[in-house]
Amino acid sequence: MSHSHHARIAIMGLVLAALVAACGDDASTDTTVDTTTTPTTTVVPRTSTQPSSTVTTVATSTTETAGTDINDLAEGSGCKPGSGPMPEGEWFGLVTSRSDASLEFDLACWFTGDAAIQASAEDGEESPPPNDYYVRNSNPATREVAVGEGVEVVFFPDGDPTNETVVDYDAWAGLVAARGYELGVWLMVEDGAITEIREQWVP
Repeated sequence: MSHSHHARIAIMGLVLAALVAACGDDASTDTTVDTTTTPTTTVVPRTSTQPSSTVTTVATSTTETAGTDINDLAEGSGCKPGSGPMPEGEWFGLVTSRSDASLEFDLACWFTGDAAIQASAEDGEESPPPNDYYVRNSNPATREVAVGEGVEVVFFPDGDPTNETVVDYDAWAGLVAARGYELGVWLMVEDGAITEIREQWVP
């Protein structure tokens, strides 16, 4: 066998060895990429975002609860009508004086149930309050409220809640004058005038 023939065999062997080595390197690289990148891109982001979402929800709920004003829980239309004439609604308060055409009205807050317990505690009074109601009257200002035509009054002439009586305004004004004390009443107001009066019975 000639020298040139041996040289060709040696060169072919080197080429074949290089091809085999190259193929082995490619397979090893592909396997490494597949096994290391998949967990990083699919698992880590999902688990890292969950806690922040839960914390945000709890914080928002707590803030809304803390801002509650107990006066917003008063019965009827509440006890925060703002300044000016008495707006439309159902309002509780004391009648301090009366005439043929109007009442002088001292607006107050009437609470029952859990609201009565909370309001009386805030004011440093007995809590829970007796008979499950509480009246808050922290503003001595009064309002003159016109009496509409044909107003009827629901009241209890002898203090017995089973003896409910309905009379017109003029008759009621005379009966109240004879009692000689301030009365807690509910006024129904429409268009700036009283349309109905209901005395609030208390034990």
